[in-house]
Amino acid sequence: MPAHRRAAHYPMATPQPPRLTSNPLLCVSDLSVRFGGIVALDGISFSVQAGQICGVIGPNGAGKTTLFNCLSRLYTPHAGTIVFDGQDLLAKPQHAIAACGIGRTFQNVALFPAMTVRENVMVGRHCRTATGYIANAMRLPSVGREEAQVRQRTDRLLELLALSRIADTPVRNLSFGTRKRVEMARALVADPKILLLDEPAAGLNHEEVDGLRELILDVRERFHVTVLLVEHHLNLVMRVSDQVVAMNFGRKIADGSPAQVQADKEVVRAYLGTEETA
Repeated sequence: MPAHRRAAHYPMATPQPPRLTSNPLLCVSDLSVRFGGIVALDGISFSVQAGQICGVIGPNGAGKTTLFNCLSRLYTPHAGTIVFDGQDLLAKPQHAIAACGIGRTFQNVALFPAMTVRENVMVGRHCRTATGYIANAMRLPSVGREEAQVRQRTDRLLELLALSRIADTPVRNLSFGTRKRVEMARALVADPKILLLDEPAAGLNHEEVDGLRELILDVRERFHVTVLLVEHHLNLVMRVSDQVVAMNFGRKIADGSPAQVQADKEVVRAYLGTEETA
């Protein structure tokens, strides 16, 4: 998509100061995960304030995706705590995570390829619906009303994310970059308080990465959602984040503003193998 048309779809949002509160929205404390003799997370701790965009960086094998899998309850850590919005997240079953206010995208897009864009996004609203199995089996009037509400909300979201014109297109016919936007829409339709983006720039070209930065900033402002971003594309992370957490071998090695983390000697050593930046 040409740059001028992309900008029309994704109005450039100016990064805003974090909306600080007395307690962080997300607090990870001493989290540890082992796979046999391999330590994937080694006592990692950090917190994220509501309204922030927090980037998580680190070389391959640093433990970033393992961290995300703990936050979305795909993994259960061996030690540590995760408190989200004042709740003990580790006490929640996997199926309750979306309803708690956590939305997630995946590095390898996890959509239903034969279903349309609209259908894929509507699936994401399931955790917010109230009608049960019997009501749906009998097609009670409440089911029709609820489905209409879900469809209306979905269509509004597709409009905001510039996906309306392909709403009836099967996902398998879309480009990889567009499918990533669809997956983001599916996460947002459930009204998350925090959005976990797992390497959203993977497979995107330079122009698409610029559009992604604008989209992330715009989504934060439009939907008042906190964003936790795992990404190898350092330029994107440093340009979009309020806070950056750097990891290496499952440990946190830096935590601060993008400028602070970029200047950290241990971060430089993890990426370049030297403390020299020249």
